[in-house]
Amino acid sequence: MRQRSMTRATISSFCLLILLAWGTLSAVSARAAVAAKAALWHGLTVSPRGVLEKHGQPYRGIGVNFVGALRRLLANPDDPSVPHAFKELQTYHIPFVRFPALAVWGSDARCRAYVEQVYKSDPRHYFHAMDKLCAIANKYHVGLIPSLFFTFWPNALAREHGLAVWNNPKSRTYRIWTQFVTQMISRYAHNPAIWGWEFGNELNLRMDLPNARTHFRNYESSWQYTHAQMWQLYARFVHLVRQYDPYHIIEAGNSRPRDSSWHNMVDHTWKKDTPAQWAYMLKKDNAAFDMICVHEYRSPAPSNIARVAALAATWHKPVFVGEFGVPGPKAESRRLFNAILHSILKAKVPLAAVWAFDERNQTAGKQDYSITATNNRRFMLKAIEAANLRFDHK
Repeated sequence: MRQRSMTRATISSFCLLILLAWGTLSAVSARAAVAAKAALWHGLTVSPRGVLEKHGQPYRGIGVNFVGALRRLLANPDDPSVPHAFKELQTYHIPFVRFPALAVWGSDARCRAYVEQVYKSDPRHYFHAMDKLCAIANKYHVGLIPSLFFTFWPNALAREHGLAVWNNPKSRTYRIWTQFVTQMISRYAHNPAIWGWEFGNELNLRMDLPNARTHFRNYESSWQYTHAQMWQLYARFVHLVRQYDPYHIIEAGNSRPRDSSWHNMVDHTWKKDTPAQWAYMLKKDNAAFDMICVHEYRSPAPSNIARVAALAATWHKPVFVGEFGVPGPKAESRRLFNAILHSILKAKVPLAAVWAFDERNQTAGKQDYSITATNNRRFMLKAIEAANLRFDHK
């Protein structure tokens, strides 16, 4: 009996050793798989645990919005201000830029004429400029997060209105936006410059607005822009991107939901949402995506960022504060800017981007958002640099 017991003990020990060895090999294999994946892909991804990662390691970084990054190259492929800007960003340890992949402001006719000029009539012109931007970004080791539909140019190009046509495979708008996404993702998914993809800019602020034409200039009737349509479109967009890119982050580009967004949708009023109703809208607006995306300005921004970060943690999703900023000269903006930046750091928000680097169209009064290395808002670059140097950039 004793010999049999020893035999059983020996067998048990042997089995335990096998299990330990198997566990070690599994861990090594998992690390090897992560390393192999990181070698094949670049930029940012989100782990199954909801952690933002770069090269398989947790990542935090604060970048800038640079509206002119591609637009200037579309106007002049040899514009020296773009490489100069990226060199400055590298000097200030700015890790990435968020920028419009194609955008124009103004009437539908103006938008249509611009898109025809820079993209539709000669796609080679557009992609040459995008290739150039990626080359510049790679040279200075600054990542890119393109916002594909920063403005709703496919509607203008197709001469169609509303959001329903984006979900209708028979519409011209649908053919335009799906073709553009397919071209962009298939061409640049493996480019080291690309860190992630964004649908557009603050689309959620247009949804279900009661008396939209009365309250908001140039807004179309609310029935043409509903949350249900937007959520369906977001799911279509993510599904299409994932056919070509299973790795990079995909985020909405949303702003923080309006304080009445749930009531806008449900009973078409401006009654203020309860905290639970507002949280529901925040979650639904970003449900299709890897991250919870918000834009934050003005004095409530610090408390709003803390609130969003706490909610996102319960949903196991990282937060992207895709825009934050304060207008005006140094004396008026420093306090609030520092408060917003502090809230981002305190809440451990992994990704954020200040508005806006070298923005030539916003340099005066309440629209004085432009930050450069030589103007009186340079202190913002210095503050972001100090924050980034506290992070361990892999």
